[in-house]
Amino acid sequence: MLEARIRNASLFSLIKRTYSSGNEALLEGPNNSFLPFIYNRNPRNLERLRIAPKPSGYVLDKKPVNYWHRLVIEQSNKHWNAYIEHFEGSRVVTASTKEWAIKQFLRSTSDSVAAAIVGKVLAQRCLEFGLLEVNSDYDLKQTSPKITLVLRNIEEGGIALKEPEQFLPHRHWSREAKEDPTKVYEETQSK
Repeated sequence: MLEARIRNASLFSLIKRTYSSGNEALLEGPNNSFLPFIYNRNPRNLERLRIAPKPSGYVLDKKPVNYWHRLVIEQSNKHWNAYIEHFEGSRVVTASTKEWAIKQFLRSTSDSVAAAIVGKVLAQRCLEFGLLEVNSDYDLKQTSPKITLVLRNIEEGGIALKEPEQFLPHRHWSREAKEDPTKVYEETQSK
């Protein structure tokens, strides 16, 4: 990571010197109208590539920490609240019937319609945020019908309720070789 920053910094200084020295002949051409490098400032990039370390937690923890993003659904007597929690403890995406934008369209904020709406809104916000997979500890067969309704609406919204496994580098003594998520494997078609 540090090497990439140094390489990009040296490339940036080279381009800056080229622009400031007045060498317009070097800058002519259709591909020279933009900078040839990209800074990726997405904090979830390594998690999306499955390279980021997934915390394993401890065996005796109340809440096991073996996820990057976890789905939490809370139901009270008056409201529904669902959010996505990062393993560091911060709430990344939330949806609740306490919000006026959701509450104004509901007759009741604690019935099954409200649960379905919270699931749909949370799924839409996750897609806008860039989360496609979250870890869910809920079992569809053993939860209440309302929580099952929330989970189904999240799945219908395009969010997978199971996170992919962390990519571990291939060990030469292991027989199992997994695909590297940083490389693109294209199938060549022969005619």
